[in-house]
Parts: sequence; C-alpha cells; structure tokens
Amino acid sequence: MNILNYKLSSTNELLTARIGLLATAHTINTLSLSNTIDQHFPALGSNCALKASTFINTLILSQHEGGQCLDDTTHIAKDKALRLITNQSVPTPQAIGIWLRRL
Repeated sequence: MNILNYKLSSTNELLTARIGLLATAHTINTLSLSNTIDQHFPALGSNCALKASTFINTLILSQHEGGQCLDDTTHIAKDKALRLITNQSVPTPQAIGIWLRRL
C-alpha cells in the first residue's frame, strides 16, 4: 500500500456550496428583472427601505436552493461568497414576512 504525503496550505479564499445559484443570479441581472420588479410593485413609504426587487430576488434564490420556508433565506444571507458575487443584500426572514403581509 502506497501512502502519499500531501501537505495542503490554508487559504482565506471565500468558498460557496451554492454555486448553482450563480446561474440564477446572472439570469436575474441579464434580464434586468430587478428594474422590472421595481417598476411594477408599489413604491415604498420610506427612502431607507429595501426595494421590492431585493425581497423577490432573495425569494427566487431561496426557491432555487430548495428553501421551503422564510427562515431558509438565512442560508443565502450567511453565504459571504455568494453575496459577494451576486452583490445583493439579503433581508431577514422577519422583514420578508412583513413585506409579504403588506402586499
């Protein structure tokens, strides 16, 4: 039996297990879906509030990941590499619930 000795160096690179969501995020950006959503959904009362596209894009990514409830959106929020690549803020499950009830 041959025993191979490998020495791996550590790295500070960000890695994600949700690489399949990049295709969905790229499609959202390519189709300018965020602009279309923001045009068709009602304007928010506060200028500090998140846009409708932020909520809907988060729900789309969560559904493509296999999320079954609002709490599953936290997986996207915790994934630093995915957020860095998609350049999207992720609302909390509570904020999404409030936004959905207001609609």
